[in-house]
Amino acid sequence: MTARNKLRLSIILVILYMSAAFVWWAMSLVNYSKTEKDLRLQLYKSDSLHLAGEISHNMFTGKFTGKDSMKFEYHGKTMFVDTQLLKYFLLKKYPPYDICFYPGKSFDKIFTVTIKKSVIASENKKYLRKRDSWIYEGVVMTIIMLILALALYLYLDRILKLNSQQNNFLLAITHELKTPVAGTKLAIQTAQRKITTEQKDLDKLLRMADNNVSRLSRIIDNVLMATKVQSSHRMKFIIQDLVLEELIEDTLAEIKDSLPETAVISAQYVPELLIRGDRELLQMALSNLIGNAVKYSKQGEEKIHIQTFILKGRVAMSVSDNGIGIPLSERKNIFKMFYRMGDERTRSSSGTGLGLFLVEKLLRQHSAIISISDNQPNGTAFNLLFKERANV
Repeated sequence: MTARNKLRLSIILVILYMSAAFVWWAMSLVNYSKTEKDLRLQLYKSDSLHLAGEISHNMFTGKFTGKDSMKFEYHGKTMFVDTQLLKYFLLKKYPPYDICFYPGKSFDKIFTVTIKKSVIASENKKYLRKRDSWIYEGVVMTIIMLILALALYLYLDRILKLNSQQNNFLLAITHELKTPVAGTKLAIQTAQRKITTEQKDLDKLLRMADNNVSRLSRIIDNVLMATKVQSSHRMKFIIQDLVLEELIEDTLAEIKDSLPETAVISAQYVPELLIRGDRELLQMALSNLIGNAVKYSKQGEEKIHIQTFILKGRVAMSVSDNGIGIPLSERKNIFKMFYRMGDERTRSSSGTGLGLFLVEKLLRQHSAIISISDNQPNGTAFNLLFKERANV
């Protein structure tokens, strides 16, 4: 799946999730408002029981009597109550209610207490107003979210499109550069074979030119590979069984001419350790790792030690140097693309910041793990642990 398709899928999932969240939020608030309305009406019903109790009490005490008194019987006793005075007195305390008296009825049916219809209508109106408000806010928030998601998609899609164009340009330009570089290298090597013994100075110049072309070729290869692993470009792997010792020796033979004459590389191998992977890609990773170790060693005292061994039943190796070392604070950054320790304006060593980035990426493609430790008495050790079980 391409990066742009992944972006589209991610935006769709975000929109669906946020839409569902806003719908749930709006419906929850609507349900809360309905529960709040029902609770208030329940409280009104509860207060109506208190009002009924006060009516009964005042009817028994005979406090409210007069010319318009209503006669009623209670347990064989004749009692009177002025219903108008009683209603006037109580409804000032309980304005949301209506009281109706029914002369001639039994005492348990002589009056009723009801909530005013206007009060119920008012509560329903409040609920409907809140419900519409929450639904409206949910719709507005969803629309805003959709607009923001669309804007984010268009922005990120443009970035990915530009990044794709940049990657395509790098792929094209590096492929184009490799042809003249290879032709130049071939011409230099042909000229070296044809020079006479008296032309030692010319041989030295050609060797220098050959080394520089080889260095340029490696930089182009690194840029090309970095572009591939960063983009959606599908990398082709030729997986085969590789003897780790032979892989290391072939890598050393390939980069020998590009290393300083003062560099001393020692090796200690456990024989016949097998790993599986792409020979070309693993050689690129090892050449970058060894070249990095040489680059950051003290000039004229480059001593690199390579060792293969078995760690917890798995194939492992280390590349250690006696260089400047890597502070703990820098170790989490050195595998980042273009990252280089120190200030670019004052740094003496050359480089593009792609070497260790490619090492980590290519090893990860082979399910291998790389870690860093201090070398004793000084320097750095890069430790590689492959997924293969040791065959010895």
